[in-house]
Amino acid sequence: MQTYKKDDIVLIQPNAGPAMPQIHVQLFKRVVERKRGCWNGYSGWEAKLIYKHEVDMLRKEWQIPFKKVGDITFIYDSQIIRRVKNKKNFR
Repeated sequence: MQTYKKDDIVLIQPNAGPAMPQIHVQLFKRVVERKRGCWNGYSGWEAKLIYKHEVDMLRKEWQIPFKKVGDITFIYDSQIIRRVKNKKNFR
């Protein structure tokens, strides 16, 4: 399993199903909840949406109530597909 750090930009597949498009987010804060009794724990990240065209598409085509770039959402570790290379390092 690949490890991710705060401020990494990753491509995710939302849990709503394969019909939903993949989107880019910036990892913001790590969240880990341990297993307690009969309740299974979970792990994931609080993440910020980073592209305006993806926010607009989610709101207009999928009726997901995101308003602007920078809105925070929660993603599970299993939703992360891959890390996206930082464009400023390309020449």
